[in-house]
Amino acid sequence: MDILEKVIKKIKEKNLIEKNDRIVAGCSGGPDSIFLLEVLLKIKEEYNLEIFPVHINHLFRGEEAERDENFVRELGKKYNLSVFVKRKSMEQMAKEEKITLEEAGREIRYSFFDEVMEKVRGTKIALAHNLDDQIETFLFRLIRGTSLEGLEGINDTRDNKYIRPINEVYKKDIMDYLDKNNIPYVIDSTNLENDYTRNSIRLDLIPFIENKYNPKFKEKIGNLLKEIREVNEIIEPCYSKYISDNILKAEELKKEKSDYIKGKIINFYLNSNGIETTRRKIEGVLKILFSGGSKKIKLDKDCTLVKEYDKIFIVDSKIQKKEAGEVKMIIPDEKEFGDYVVSALKENKKRDESSYEFVTNLKEGDELFIRKRAEGDKILPIGMDNYKKLKDIMINSKIPKEERDKIPVIVFKDEIVWAAGVRKSKKFISEKENENIVLRIRRKYSV
Repeated sequence: MDILEKVIKKIKEKNLIEKNDRIVAGCSGGPDSIFLLEVLLKIKEEYNLEIFPVHINHLFRGEEAERDENFVRELGKKYNLSVFVKRKSMEQMAKEEKITLEEAGREIRYSFFDEVMEKVRGTKIALAHNLDDQIETFLFRLIRGTSLEGLEGINDTRDNKYIRPINEVYKKDIMDYLDKNNIPYVIDSTNLENDYTRNSIRLDLIPFIENKYNPKFKEKIGNLLKEIREVNEIIEPCYSKYISDNILKAEELKKEKSDYIKGKIINFYLNSNGIETTRRKIEGVLKILFSGGSKKIKLDKDCTLVKEYDKIFIVDSKIQKKEAGEVKMIIPDEKEFGDYVVSALKENKKRDESSYEFVTNLKEGDELFIRKRAEGDKILPIGMDNYKKLKDIMINSKIPKEERDKIPVIVFKDEIVWAAGVRKSKKFISEKENENIVLRIRRKYSV
């Protein structure tokens, strides 16, 4: 069985690709991405795939970068594929954002993947990480310090969106396959320079260990990665006990006796929010977990972890939504409001199941408005005879300051029906047994 067949077997066994998938494929033109493209083309007809190669020209290597871009464009013509190209300087972005070139390049790549994904209604993003990349990542994280989960290397899938079909194939085997079959590719000369940490690990550290201590060093690390994944799967907490609506429940986490399990939960939470984990970050979260009052930790240049009351959550300044304006809704309907989705639908339901739904006496055709809280807002809460200030209710309910202006306030004829997830109005309780209008709220993004 050659390596192409080996990868196809893995795709089928792990169900990485499904019939009729629309795959956005990273394609630098280098050996790994060309081999990945060969795999996808091989199964294109069997799976009825749509393949969309994506190339990023970082404007970093002059004529060489132009050569790579043209090479990928020609591939598109050869295989009748729509190629998407992004030209953006990672040097300029690194300077403006005050980040490293590696960070800038990664940010440009992944944001463009998402952009193309949305444009072509893609179902998966295929990335060309190989087994050497996994080993380099393992060593990189080991040197910097990380958790046991951080030492897993690069997983086959992430976020139900990214797939890495060739991450169990060595670089040497990929090169041998391409050369043997006369399949052309290009070489990025910066991969041969050791100016970057990862390049130095690849070019200096690994060859040194292979020559000085063990010629099968990479094979040993590859086996260790498999064992670490197996151990992590066995020791798997029930994350939903500690995380709800993308908020880490501090009190529940504090009850956990094992520091290792605490770290595992924190690692999962950070990774679920797209944040690369280090031991320093995990220790920082553990430190504020047992501290009083409100605390903040800067996780990276955009993300801040906030602890307020018994809640820990992440504020991402880069992807924070613009302040949501007033949204009109005519029942039945579903609308987005900031980070949330609010629905109003007729159902055979007579009582509420949770704080995230409200069975009301509203009617089809009623006009609702969804807005953020306003100065002087009052609501007549269930179980009370007098109106209460919404501001006081949120404070008493220990709603974090950063969250208060994001909570949808649903209004009917200038009367607050529901401060969603916080308080329901006594005036809008339904007395009917069925065919009621049920309001619901959910976050657009959750763990």
